[in-house]
Amino acid sequence: MCSVKAATISEYDEKPLTEQQNQEMANNSDRGFRLELNLNVKTGMGLWGNADKTGIAQMQNAIATFADDNPRLAQVYFYLTDYKDKPLDQTAFNNMDQYFQKLKQNHLQAVLRFAYIWDDAHPKSQEPTTEQVVAHIKQLAPWIAQHRDQIANLQAGFIGAWGEWDSGARSRMNEKAILQALLANTPKDLFIQVRYYNIKSRNVDPQSSDWQRVGFHDDYLIGRPHVWNTAGADPNSAEWKAMAEQSQTVPVDGEMIWGSANASDNNGQLISAPLIAHRLAVHHFTSLSIAHNYKEDGKDYSLSAWKRQLVTPALLDQYKLPYQKSWFKDTNDNEISRSWYEYIRDYLGYRLAVKDISYQADGQNIDYQVNLTNYGLAAPVLINNAELVLLDESKNVVAAKDVTDIAHLQSLQILPIKWQIDKTLVSQAKYLAFKFTGYSNTGNRLANNIAFDDGYNYLLTLK
Repeated sequence: MCSVKAATISEYDEKPLTEQQNQEMANNSDRGFRLELNLNVKTGMGLWGNADKTGIAQMQNAIATFADDNPRLAQVYFYLTDYKDKPLDQTAFNNMDQYFQKLKQNHLQAVLRFAYIWDDAHPKSQEPTTEQVVAHIKQLAPWIAQHRDQIANLQAGFIGAWGEWDSGARSRMNEKAILQALLANTPKDLFIQVRYYNIKSRNVDPQSSDWQRVGFHDDYLIGRPHVWNTAGADPNSAEWKAMAEQSQTVPVDGEMIWGSANASDNNGQLISAPLIAHRLAVHHFTSLSIAHNYKEDGKDYSLSAWKRQLVTPALLDQYKLPYQKSWFKDTNDNEISRSWYEYIRDYLGYRLAVKDISYQADGQNIDYQVNLTNYGLAAPVLINNAELVLLDESKNVVAAKDVTDIAHLQSLQILPIKWQIDKTLVSQAKYLAFKFTGYSNTGNRLANNIAFDDGYNYLLTLK
């Protein structure tokens, strides 16, 4: 291929993926469905219906329950209840260490939240002082830094029942002191997610670097707007529009209501898949709980129903949702049926693909251009490293080019990656490849029908 002076390979992303390639896509990090787990850090046990199990046993049960869904993220609640009026001891840190070790063994990244109050019927009995919360944050700082590679993002937590910042708890605590302590005592490359938009707007200076670190989590998704949504119930409000803009560059997590609450909170109806998908797109969600409104209590709820509800290109166009045309075809180019469940599973967060490749040679150099696009609902905001590489026959790196700005590649936009490289280096290489990773350093797959091995996406065979 190096002997050719110029060429363009277009429609590079239009060949459908094989079943194995789709499975490899499902293993991509820092996006998609997530579990919901909890641990009492004093006892090492779970809570509520899992109070008779260790936190690790609960984790194993959840992994088994949702094995077919293959979530790569887990929301982890660490309850500090027993330490509400004293420092954390070594038992707490040992339990957290063991828990994170088990997460790592299961290739799960944590969406981490610390909280005190699990008994929402008697919140004040479990509520710490602001001073104690700040002291705990400072105690936790080295531990969080040590485990940075396993934390996808950190939710603000600490205040209110389940760390969800209800208005009553916010009125009793100095929320600004707590959020500022969290920002000051955690790694600067770690995003902090807040439950409500006004938590960010009231407590973080828009001119500070911390403003860019604060993302969102919406714990009350029902399809239609609601006052308990992160930015309120009015899509025309300034807060709603601000969240739509800011969520382009920060991670956003979400969860629907429990299926059992459909009767009281959603007029007894299942939640609408297209309305949820539209909301996930408008506010650029990177992750969504698979524990909620699916199959809890042994019953089938919204997510189960979505597996039976077909989605078509026309429907996606109607709701202004992105998609890859080849997603609706098999490897024999036959059209296939797709469900709303599959759509949300595959397009939540990022879905990167190379659209076309061109190269041109002169006497000394070869100029490559790789056009990368994103079919996902959100930018790959948690991807912190990407590179275009030349590999030799033994798959050793001959040369590499860092790719910047990939984390902000928005849905359906194109990022041109240009690389001018000396022919003598190209002559030592057999492959042109692309690799992109998050903090877990796990190589992720492109949505292209190409070879993928050891984290590398093989774009071209050069000789």
